[in-house]
Amino acid sequence: LYGSVPFIVSHTQAGTAGVFYFNPSETFVDILAPSDETNEAGTTTHWISESGILDLFLLPGPSVSEVYKQYASLTGKLEMMPMFALGYHQCRWNYKDERDVLQVHAKFEELDYPYDVLWLDIEHTNGKRYFTWDKGLFPNPISMQNTLSDQGRKMVTIIDPHMKRDDHYHIHKEATKKGLYVRDKTGTKDFDGWCWPGSSSYLDFTDAGVRDWWASQFAFDTYEGSTPSLYVWNDMNEPSVFNGPEVSMQKDLLNLKGVEHREWHN
Repeated sequence: LYGSVPFIVSHTQAGTAGVFYFNPSETFVDILAPSDETNEAGTTTHWISESGILDLFLLPGPSVSEVYKQYASLTGKLEMMPMFALGYHQCRWNYKDERDVLQVHAKFEELDYPYDVLWLDIEHTNGKRYFTWDKGLFPNPISMQNTLSDQGRKMVTIIDPHMKRDDHYHIHKEATKKGLYVRDKTGTKDFDGWCWPGSSSYLDFTDAGVRDWWASQFAFDTYEGSTPSLYVWNDMNEPSVFNGPEVSMQKDLLNLKGVEHREWHN
């Protein structure tokens, strides 16, 4: 999984209750069923965390809806999804170019087969530089999106949170200049890890200023080739590092406030 939420719910005929364990460090949860050997009457759980504090929220319910209402009062509620998100989504890795996209779209029309959204995976970008298009394969992204939109369809493109380390890539260049990346364990230079684009830097999303800057990259006048009918697939929302321990970042890397990664992984 790309992330985990330390939230557990107990549900019986007598009622429902929940526990939210507010700790973003690496955590293991053992769930033990009733056993004649231990004389336990019900299911038990055992929680083990590498660091952090014991910050526990008990949600008394007593109904299922009340438990989730209490949970949402702590974490916030989900945005209401757009209606088209409930429809059929056509997605694969990967549609190779605009012609391929338009052929698939046309075939759905020809067969009168309903679909609402067509997704583009990572290969639509210029060398896995997010917020870009491969101009050889997708030279007219706005026209392509409008063709789908004119018949009531949307498009989704993938965006990942690691940036290709390329001084000619505008996103990476600006993030480096502004100092928005997770640092190595010395705190003196940006962490360099390996992901889909190859050598990559990782934005420090624990920082509110970084989150605001990241959000601004999705504006129509910033994300070249985007239109109101284009939506985004925020992929890999955990720091995935192919050459890192357990395919993630080392625990001793530092965020912009100098706090180790082990303290805020989740």
